[in-house]
Formats: sequence, structure tokens, C-alpha cells
Amino acid sequence: MSGTRQQDEQARRSGPAASVWTRAVRRPWTVVRVVAAVVVGPAAATASALDLANAAPPLHAPGVSP
Repeated sequence: MSGTRQQDEQARRSGPAASVWTRAVRRPWTVVRVVAAVVVGPAAATASALDLANAAPPLHAPGVSP
């Protein structure tokens, strides 16, 4: 059991970067932000592409014969 305690203490003291990352991942708002980015990101890109497609001139303009 003492080996486990030593490993736990070493993990806590392993460095500020590791502890900051661990704390950030465990926060509930971090999870919410990641989920929002995954869901909203592609939707925003799709909406932008659709807006550009809708703004394009029609394929067959009136008065032009094919």
C-alpha cells in the first residue's frame, strides 16, 4: 500500500502543467464547451456553405437558351 501512496504523491507533484490539464478536463464547463464546439462547429460551416450556395446566381438565367 505504501507504494500506491508514493505514486499518488508523485503524480500530484509531477508538475504544474499536468495538474492544470487534469483540473481543466474535470471541470463540467470544459466538457460543455467541447461538446458545443463539436456540435456547433460543423453546423456553422454547413450553414455558411449553404448561404454561399443560395447567394450564387441561378444556373439557368431567364432569357438565355441552353
